[in-house]
Amino acid sequence: MPDAAKLTTAFALAGLGGFNAHGAGFLAAASKCGVVPDLVTATSGQIVVLADWLQHKNLEESLVSPELEHNAMAQLAVLLNGEQGVFRPAYREAFARWWTPPTSIKDWFNRLLPAQVYVPTRDAADFATIAQVFNDCRDIGIVFNAYNLSSGEGVLYGNARAKELWDTEKSIPDATQSAGAGKAAGGAKEAPLERITPEAVKSALWLSLYGFEHLPQPHLIDGAYHRACLVSEIHTFDRIFVARPLAQGWPGHGPRNWFEVQDWQTEMWFSAGYKAEVDALHQINGLVKAKRLGPPFKEVELIEIAPATPAGFFNFFVERKRVYDLAFEEAFVAFAARGLRPAKVA
Repeated sequence: MPDAAKLTTAFALAGLGGFNAHGAGFLAAASKCGVVPDLVTATSGQIVVLADWLQHKNLEESLVSPELEHNAMAQLAVLLNGEQGVFRPAYREAFARWWTPPTSIKDWFNRLLPAQVYVPTRDAADFATIAQVFNDCRDIGIVFNAYNLSSGEGVLYGNARAKELWDTEKSIPDATQSAGAGKAAGGAKEAPLERITPEAVKSALWLSLYGFEHLPQPHLIDGAYHRACLVSEIHTFDRIFVARPLAQGWPGHGPRNWFEVQDWQTEMWFSAGYKAEVDALHQINGLVKAKRLGPPFKEVELIEIAPATPAGFFNFFVERKRVYDLAFEEAFVAFAARGLRPAKVA
């Protein structure tokens, strides 16, 4: 059995709405067990969680608000009032549009139901701090994404350490092409990683609800709309821990009301992209096992940390301690099963 400490390890953190407590619990367990990955990919809100983790912040305290978690009206409060320090409702902007006379019926409709529902309120210093934390990280590769809605292509950003690892991967043939996965799985790797800047971080956190008129960079928005979890490029690591906030399926009865249907649709949309991500990895593993692929390809252990049940429509944007705790417990067990345990105190 190989030495667990010598195996190369990657983390893939999937962001989605206010489900960042799941990734936070996973990272807290990694710290508890002393697991330091070689590379971490993150999307959407997990970018912020990852930066906090690298700064050794208390992830639970920074995310979970007990008064909101136990408030049945918390989701409605966020809907109407926004989330302090993150976004506010675009009431002022909506009223301001009516000062200019509409020019067409479509213009009337756009003003009545505008694309811009919220306005981001993170301070510019927050984006600068995240970019600096990632760029200053020398031992762990950091990769996150944005989405170019005009071209339909994704953009990947990485720090210096990630670029070193990326250059190594680019020298390895892309088995996903011969396996039939095509560009969806392996094509993104062909482009170099872009430099991490405050503007890149801001673009990667730009939700569709913020509208499309004042984008930080032309055409770029939150990358989770394109790829909610970045896995396919990191198939050369020995093991990949994926922390995703959605259950594998919809156990029990099917959706029985409008809200559950909306929840189901959201979860299925994001899960469909994830299944495509890991399908390429499974294909490579299968080809290696069947001895149709040899070195440098090898079987990669994929460890998925995911909740057992759907989250619920009214849990978006309200972080919950239970989600954090369950992710921590599941990740802790997964690490311990592979010989990665907390150091004993003498």
